[in-house]
Amino acid sequence: MWNFAVMGLGGIAKRVIEGIVLTPSACLYAVASRDASKAEAIRKSSGAKKAYGDYEAMLEDPLVDVVYICTPNYLHHAHIMAALAHHKHVICEKPLVSNEAQLRECFAYAKEQQCFLMEAEKTLFTPLNQKIKEMIEDGVIGKVSYIEGSYGFLLPSEGLSASYWGYRKEDGGCFYDVGVYPICYANYFADSEIKQVQYCETRAARGYVDFAQALITYQNGVIASVRSSWKMELENWGVIYGEKGYIRTKQFWKSKRAELVTKEWIVPIEAEMESDFSGEIAHVCTCLTKGLLQSDRLGEKESMEIMKVLRCQNDVSKKSGNE
Repeated sequence: MWNFAVMGLGGIAKRVIEGIVLTPSACLYAVASRDASKAEAIRKSSGAKKAYGDYEAMLEDPLVDVVYICTPNYLHHAHIMAALAHHKHVICEKPLVSNEAQLRECFAYAKEQQCFLMEAEKTLFTPLNQKIKEMIEDGVIGKVSYIEGSYGFLLPSEGLSASYWGYRKEDGGCFYDVGVYPICYANYFADSEIKQVQYCETRAARGYVDFAQALITYQNGVIASVRSSWKMELENWGVIYGEKGYIRTKQFWKSKRAELVTKEWIVPIEAEMESDFSGEIAHVCTCLTKGLLQSDRLGEKESMEIMKVLRCQNDVSKKSGNE
């Protein structure tokens, strides 16, 4: 069993903690926040053995095997490097870092430290998406030619401080938040390297991206359209189209039910799941038991393919003179 420490106790941490608790090969050993009282409260409610009000103190604990980083995007690089410096294995919430240079640096340092590093993309590891992957490989819908993925909602204007990470122009906004889900989904089911990306966006008055769409062409000929939004509610479907039919999933990043649609019938696809985070946690534990330094499903190469699409946000900004 591997001892996990959760670093950063914001909104997503509660569900991450639940995923760890529900994974037999993982132990929720510690929770860490810059607010000691918050850490202690979550320790009591979650059953963690330790609570830390200081990240450095948590990293110095020799009983911590794996650090799950749940801090804001712009802090990921620094926190990954700090955890690796203390010889901790790392799984970090999406997106892993802000740019390609940081991504290469983190994986190179992980190798140097002989530590495991993985981007947390739960979408790939849900039981439903694993089942869909197997069905596609078995030829249920024939050759895949087109993929759609959307994740968008209306960002509430109340309750967000002026320093909210999402307002950052370079690595904030909807694309670096919920946009990562359809990108990851499309890349996974296209099962090919990216050949070309065509990108468009709109920005809010503060300068952050509030709507983004990318048309991705893959080396194998598959095309994907991915969308993200903080300015409107989207339908939030993932759809994989093949020669014989298509598979559609509402809230594809966490769903337990999908549909196989052909000319003749609609067939439900279902998979049991207690937590949408437990799949990725179990995968990390398996990789660690095997002695791997990268995931064989989501390693540096796959994270770089995700970054190829995310970086379009900054490329457009540079071309338009917004930086």
